[in-house]
Amino acid sequence: ENREGEKKESSVLCFEFELVEMAAFVNVVGAGSVKRESGKQSRRGSLVAMKAVRSLKDVDFKESVLQSDKPVLVDFYATWCGPCKLISPLVDWAGVEYKDNLEVFKVNVDEEPEYVSKYQVNALPHLVLFENGEDVMHVTGLVKKGKLADQIEKHIL
Repeated sequence: ENREGEKKESSVLCFEFELVEMAAFVNVVGAGSVKRESGKQSRRGSLVAMKAVRSLKDVDFKESVLQSDKPVLVDFYATWCGPCKLISPLVDWAGVEYKDNLEVFKVNVDEEPEYVSKYQVNALPHLVLFENGEDVMHVTGLVKKGKLADQIEKHIL
């Protein structure tokens, strides 16, 4: 409170409000796993999506990404990144939707920092599509489902 007894808005509250609004945005664009309920954010996981998207810790990057016969979408994220949490259902959706033509992995930038500079991950969330071992598409920030689908389909169809 300030001297007059009025409540001051903290930047944390504003940030939380922005996350709720972004959660509503993700739901509107079709990710489907983040819902806005009573002004709060909630997540509903999908076992199928969890199996379709693997962590880099579970695999060898060179073998699974660079030497893959299929295009590979890599989600560079951090556990502390709010927008990364919001785009996660969209990445899960891509893993399920394109499971026959696309491999999808998540890379925690705090645990695997060598890939941050190698693939010029300057902001989060950051999605990279690899084809024949080369990074052919970069998407930074929140993206609508249709735009991501268009970008992926250019490389898998």
